[in-house]
Amino acid sequence: MTEPATERIEIGGKGEPEAGHTRRPRLLALSGLGIVLIAGLLLAMAQGAIAASFTIAGVAGKLSADRFVAQGVAQYPAVERTEEAAVPVFTSGFRQAQAANFCFSVPVGDLPGVGPVVLRIATPGAEGFQADNVLTTAEQIDGDLVQRNVELGRDAGELDKGPAEATGRPGGFGQQSDTLEANNLRIITRSVTAGTLRLNQARIALGARERECY
Repeated sequence: MTEPATERIEIGGKGEPEAGHTRRPRLLALSGLGIVLIAGLLLAMAQGAIAASFTIAGVAGKLSADRFVAQGVAQYPAVERTEEAAVPVFTSGFRQAQAANFCFSVPVGDLPGVGPVVLRIATPGAEGFQADNVLTTAEQIDGDLVQRNVELGRDAGELDKGPAEATGRPGGFGQQSDTLEANNLRIITRSVTAGTLRLNQARIALGARERECY
């Protein structure tokens, strides 16, 4: 059986993590062609046409969900370095994740004659967002969280419940759990990657009038 094609969408600035394995992407210029490419690939993802890895980096985005459920969780602190500063982040890896009423938004820059532009992706319903091998780096996480079979203080270099890439600095602090459940989840995130991302009945909008998720 032929494997689905994998596409990577990259928006934002340059940056390198000091610890862990979160890759940082190159800049995708916000030309008219760039916007068409982003919209076309996201629409294909929403229609289930391709498996995709979606990365937002260099700027802080906002992610929200009424309910978020994940299996195979690994978490550890790291530092992401951009051209401007070093940013402490909390990295979370999930083998599988599902979200209800999922929303993701990120400012992608200014366009001449248009002004600040926001990319917003929203999916309705209990299973609008489904992904595997997810990695997120967050500046702030808010919500009502429940984790089961938690291991606190695990060596970050030896985490094994999350995705293979979800390991931090050897000897550093880490934690992992079998599952994570969150209600009213709000995340300020520096990057999001997923091996496969499925968006059902998605609304994808890119424009000056779009609002961030919260």
